[in-house]
Amino acid sequence: MSLRPRDRDADDRQPPFVIVSDLAVEAVGADTLEQAFRSRLGEVDGWPGFLDLEVWRDERDPERFVMVSWWSTEEAYVAYMKSDAHHRSHARIPTDPAAPRATGIGRFRVVAR
Repeated sequence: MSLRPRDRDADDRQPPFVIVSDLAVEAVGADTLEQAFRSRLGEVDGWPGFLDLEVWRDERDPERFVMVSWWSTEEAYVAYMKSDAHHRSHARIPTDPAAPRATGIGRFRVVAR
């Protein structure tokens, strides 16, 4: 597993745009949600401007997940969010009790590496 987005250093003139999504799920559905992330469709992988995606499960709170995606620009991210590929991926999200609830989202620009 890479600790850095695969194409992050490709263009130092434009720092990556990063989305951090905090997700919560009921304890009974946490393992199902983790498996769903592990077997994701990968629709985003070839999307123009997509750099990398990681999903983290909190060691102290196993009902908390953090999804981090790196993009070349905010515009690339917005275009993907409006796409059919995004809708296909989200159609596979588990339902209760493994349905994730968004508890926060952050939009970041990398300022130092």
